Amino acid sequence: MTRTKCLLAACLVTCCATVTFAADDAKPAGDEPAIRKAIESYVDAFNHGDAATLSKHWSEKGVYVHPQTGQRLTGRAAIAKLFATLFAEEKPPQLSLKVDSIRFLDDNVALEEGVALVYRGTDPPDATNYIAIHVKRDGRWQLDSVRETEAPATGTNQSPLTELDWMVGAWLDQDDNAKVETVCKWTANKAFLSRSFSMSTPGGDDLTGTQIVGWDPAAKRIRSWVFDSDGGFGEGVWTHEGDRWLIKTVSTLPSGKKATALQIITKLNDNSFSWESKAREVDGELLPNVDPITVVRQTAAD
Repeated sequence: MTRTKCLLAACLVTCCATVTFAADDAKPAGDEPAIRKAIESYVDAFNHGDAATLSKHWSEKGVYVHPQTGQRLTGRAAIAKLFATLFAEEKPPQLSLKVDSIRFLDDNVALEEGVALVYRGTDPPDATNYIAIHVKRDGRWQLDSVRETEAPATGTNQSPLTELDWMVGAWLDQDDNAKVETVCKWTANKAFLSRSFSMSTPGGDDLTGTQIVGWDPAAKRIRSWVFDSDGGFGEGVWTHEGDRWLIKTVSTLPSGKKATALQIITKLNDNSFSWESKAREVDGELLPNVDPITVVRQTAAD
């Protein structure tokens, strides 16, 4: 696949970020990346069902308060036992964190606040607000306390697509071979996200199209549909996994051939995301993977 086609594919699919970070301007130099790394490692251990590794992120006398029962667990061993039981369930949960802020109370204590989303199968996620205290001991940041409270229930008009709100706006992916521009907007009542895209190349191989992203209430999952000006069309099914989204796509090319792929999108920050594609086939012929491509947000100045 040429770079031009890679760019085209990048503008046909998008996703929400699951882990974002904001730090206090007065943070001790070098410590914010260490806490970020610890959070990412924690989420990874949770999503692999590894209670032993997960418990090592806690201090020896760490305290966890369960959001539904109010149960208070003290100590690394008790916390490890709780999560081992959780991971043994028929449908082990998956975790996604949205970190709203990280503030340093002193050189060795940091306060993290955010929203935790727990996924079980294709059901909508359970959301809780949380406050986590990180302490630094022997040069390593550990969790000393985590308290969760159930997030307020959303209204009847709240869209399950709210997690994708960050993608609203104008985006650009460009190099010497092609330029892809996309504009994403909400439809009425936030029922769908509509993305219009256009691709231009020096050779005049231009393409335009539309992608619709929506919630399937029957299957209880996010799906997407795309149509391009050459007559190609396709659809995708979205699955959440840790800090990324996996989108399994099935497409019909203008030639009539069938194409399938696994697309992976990760939000890097509020103004950029990465996209890559694996397991790509056209009529059963395996194609090379597409390495991660960075897509950036456009501003009024741009």
